[in-house]
Amino acid sequence: MKKGFALAEVLITLGIIGIVAAMTLPALVQKNQEKVTVTKLKKVYSILSQAYQFAVNDYGTPDLWGFGNRDTGSENDNETDYIAVNASILKQKFFAHVKNLKICDASLKKSECGLAEHYYYANGTLVSELESKASSLSIIDGNSIIILVNSGSCTDVRGTSKPLSNVCAWIFVDVNGANAPNKMGYDLFGFYLTKYGIIPSGTKEETTYSIKDSTGHGATAWVIFNENLDYLRCKDELDWNGKTSCK
Repeated sequence: MKKGFALAEVLITLGIIGIVAAMTLPALVQKNQEKVTVTKLKKVYSILSQAYQFAVNDYGTPDLWGFGNRDTGSENDNETDYIAVNASILKQKFFAHVKNLKICDASLKKSECGLAEHYYYANGTLVSELESKASSLSIIDGNSIIILVNSGSCTDVRGTSKPLSNVCAWIFVDVNGANAPNKMGYDLFGFYLTKYGIIPSGTKEETTYSIKDSTGHGATAWVIFNENLDYLRCKDELDWNGKTSCK
């Protein structure tokens, strides 16, 4: 007699394999997506840092670039402060040496600039500063960038280190363009344009946001320097001076 597996045994085995795959594949896909996010964010950080150095060599530190102060809302002129002034500075100074760059015209829709209609903090609340298009541009690898003027004199204080005592503007990077989830700390990350360089938000020296912050604002430095998004799973356990991953 020839021995073999019964149909029932084959079906049971395939069922077990299917269950195991269903349990493990989502985690593997998520891990792979997070690795892509880490790689893209580190690359755009490098691009921003190089652009900064070129701009400083050409025009001096950002306090000499002609930024105005951030709109307080009392003048009701967001379009002037956020678009006309900034776009000129971006095109002529900060990103003058960046290749494959698309500067967005104020007349274009957000989708045409690679931006989502709305952006959210990690806790689900709306990022109101990004409701207007502000100064936006797209660079290589599908990254979209938004810059908001904060202090033309670079005197805004965000932390204890010298650079974070001289913040000029905020830079937001959407690493997958208009695609979901459009949330801070997931695919949207913040940087500071300071008098001394580009600083990822959420460094050890920052006093405004941390990795434990519910907004996700403090995630950028964590992703770049620790190369993981483990705060999405074990945020309360993580610390710059202690545990830097969920393992």
